Amino acid sequence: MATLAELGQAYLESAVKLRIGIQRLEERMEDMGAKEHLAAEHDLRLLRQMLRETREVGELVRHYYEPGYWRGGKYSL
Repeated sequence: MATLAELGQAYLESAVKLRIGIQRLEERMEDMGAKEHLAAEHDLRLLRQMLRETREVGELVRHYYEPGYWRGGKYSL
């Protein structure tokens, strides 16, 4: 079983993979037609939301047991 620090690191690694996927999709969008471009924009919005949430949860679990770390209420009680 992984510690929260290890789990946080895995979240950060996933965030890097998401960012690379976003960059690749942005590059491919230049060569797309109008209909494909709209679908790609939708996908980008979802990927950016996933990236933001992955980073947020990663930061939370990496610092969860640090004294004084403010956890907020979005992902914790």
